[in-house]
Amino acid sequence: MIVQLRLADVRAIVTSSREARPGLAEACAEVGAPHVDADASGSTALPIDPEAPMGGHILFTSGTTGVHKRVLMDPAFEAAFMRRRLRANGINRESVVSVIDFGPWTGVGYKSPAGTWFCGGTVVFSQGRPLHLALQRPDLTECTLLPGMLTSLLASPPGSFPWHEKLKLGVTGGPMTQAQIDQSKARISPIVMNGLGATESNAIAITYIETPDDHRWQVPTEGVIQIVGEDDRPLPPGHIGRLRIDTDNAPKAYLDDEEATRAFFRHGFFYPGDLAVQREDGRIALMGRVSDVINVAGQKISPAPIEERLCDALSVTGVCLASMQDAAGEETLHAIIETPAPIPGDVLAAALRAEIAGFPGVHVHFVPALPRNDAGKLLRSKVAAELAAVARR
Repeated sequence: MIVQLRLADVRAIVTSSREARPGLAEACAEVGAPHVDADASGSTALPIDPEAPMGGHILFTSGTTGVHKRVLMDPAFEAAFMRRRLRANGINRESVVSVIDFGPWTGVGYKSPAGTWFCGGTVVFSQGRPLHLALQRPDLTECTLLPGMLTSLLASPPGSFPWHEKLKLGVTGGPMTQAQIDQSKARISPIVMNGLGATESNAIAITYIETPDDHRWQVPTEGVIQIVGEDDRPLPPGHIGRLRIDTDNAPKAYLDDEEATRAFFRHGFFYPGDLAVQREDGRIALMGRVSDVINVAGQKISPAPIEERLCDALSVTGVCLASMQDAAGEETLHAIIETPAPIPGDVLAAALRAEIAGFPGVHVHFVPALPRNDAGKLLRSKVAAELAAVARR
């Protein structure tokens, strides 16, 4: 891991002799740093530069763009960052927060426990175990899952975990289907919420799913959250533009990556790469990624909202719309559907007609699983590459 961090200046690698660290000697040699055993008595003290800035905790982004960028949680802003997070999530010293299978290099895996400890709350870790075991504790008040984790949890037999009347079940990293929402409220907790955020930023929106509107329209958290045009000026309600969130008391750059920093951080804002639209009441809805706009027969669409509705209509866990050129050089639309078995033709045709009737046709592919990263986000570039490979056969 220390090699993967690609740090410019490593002074030492400190570990505990009670931990098994295969390849440690090789890693020390590769980065040119000595190894210090924290448990060894009389170990050589490292020189400390009192003028050097304090360190921090390094997070890896989800890698949606194909690269896991690094984000430094700096002590200079971290206390204020955590306070804002606690206010957004309603965490306090009475909270009992379940952290399930998220590594400490991820946004949820670090921010959830660190923020909870910041206010004196309790954190319960469940790592590498069947998901249903993480919900056995009856006094849990918070739990965050990815959509894929929720799918696996709901596949557990009835009675695998108790009903939690006061648990706030949060889902982040992607949308839920209406079927998942209904099942979650029936089997896990009546309090279901959807979170929108990024490793690089404060929370963007947290929405309690109580009405049909809540499934699609997110409630922004505190801070400055805007939809802007190509000129970086805020757009009026109803116009699709780029989403951005202020970087006040939050990361303002990627670690040792000036090019990526220029692309995603500017004017005091972080641009996560999402297209969104805002209503008159301030609520926002995602309209796909900036790079995900599909152009078919001169029509440009943001596929994410259509994919969500198709998931609900077809009762499947994932749909990806993609366009590519055919042998004649014409753009064609493809729908890649994540399902263990083919969908009846009449059901499929009705759903496609309702959502993409304006296109001359759509090629349908059934797959057992769509490619996703560790955070559960769809890897559209990999879907496109697999489509191109099939077309070349």
